[in-house]
Amino acid sequence: MSQDEGKQLSPIFVSLVPNLMEGEGHIIPYHQAVSKAVKKLGWKHKVIVPIDNNVDELPIGWDESLSNNDLEKEGNLVIKIFRINESIELARTIADYLNQKVINNSNYSIIFLERFIHLQLFALYLALLWVPTDNLSVWLLYRLDTHKDNTRWIYKLLNFLITRRIKPEKFKLLTDSERLSKSLSNYFKKPVTVMPIPHTDISHCSIVSKDISKIICWWPGSPREEKGWNIIKNLAHYSGDNTKNIQLVCAETSQVESANNGVELILVENYLTREEYYHWLGVSQIILLPYNYPAYEGRTSGIFTESIMAGKTPLVTKNTWMSSELLKHNLEELVIDWEKSQQVFEMIRKVINSDTIQDKIKKMQHSYQQFHNTDNYACVIKKIYQAMML
Repeated sequence: MSQDEGKQLSPIFVSLVPNLMEGEGHIIPYHQAVSKAVKKLGWKHKVIVPIDNNVDELPIGWDESLSNNDLEKEGNLVIKIFRINESIELARTIADYLNQKVINNSNYSIIFLERFIHLQLFALYLALLWVPTDNLSVWLLYRLDTHKDNTRWIYKLLNFLITRRIKPEKFKLLTDSERLSKSLSNYFKKPVTVMPIPHTDISHCSIVSKDISKIICWWPGSPREEKGWNIIKNLAHYSGDNTKNIQLVCAETSQVESANNGVELILVENYLTREEYYHWLGVSQIILLPYNYPAYEGRTSGIFTESIMAGKTPLVTKNTWMSSELLKHNLEELVIDWEKSQQVFEMIRKVINSDTIQDKIKKMQHSYQQFHNTDNYACVIKKIYQAMML
């Protein structure tokens, strides 16, 4: 059998993951969900990640082949210039992997990059200079308001250079936010496809609160300013009768302290396993998402999506992507002003006890379940692929 005869007819879908963030955040569950979607199509999925990535239980079959330089660390201009060498090193490991395990194993390959900064995108461009690209496609999923950053011109330039290396019709821009789709499309002068958020399968988890005498409010994730750290501290410091029977759950590294006659504070580990994460999603009635505007003006939140999928009640900040999603479903009551803690606690009690609001959440939950799932994700990537191959 010749080499060409041994090639796979269906494409190989390659998830390129330059930084695993030591297992925090959406990255691992996202690409696990992508794998399920890709395999539904009968395609082969490869996930390529850095060596020495500090993740204890890496999913089976993921390839640790990339250089593990952290290109995302903060630094001055001299340090950032030095990191160009690290980008080149990352590029070589990408190219080596593609040449050895992808290019010659299929008639067509798709490189998928869903979380990146300019130095990582630069590395991908360099790697494309060192591999055959006749049967290669590049799909970039932009998550942030890149078009507003000072470095936006770098992304525009790199997008252009990639289209010069591969056929322009084989270069696809994606996002998971309608807001970002419009703004990025205007900036890049290219269509941007809105993708479902696939890592939303919570069917295997219990989502029923056991103690109905308590109102459990959870601030999920690592403590960060853009996620409303100071707001959570203020809520914990607030003292008043309207905090009675309210529990506030947040990460132990948040350094939150509760006041006398305030909320009952529950501190959990900064990094939760998926089982622990789903436990708190299950027992919580309120999901606190005081995420900052403009940081989350167009940026999506997997936690918000999962909370809706689970039928939970999220409270969010006005003008964010989350607020725009709630307004589509007439849930403006859940878009709140976080400045006055007393009003926040009053709103918590109001939304929990409102049958009208809970009915609206159930309708939104059904809508999300129809769109944000691996089956629909598979459907969308198949449509992109088929249109691209015409």
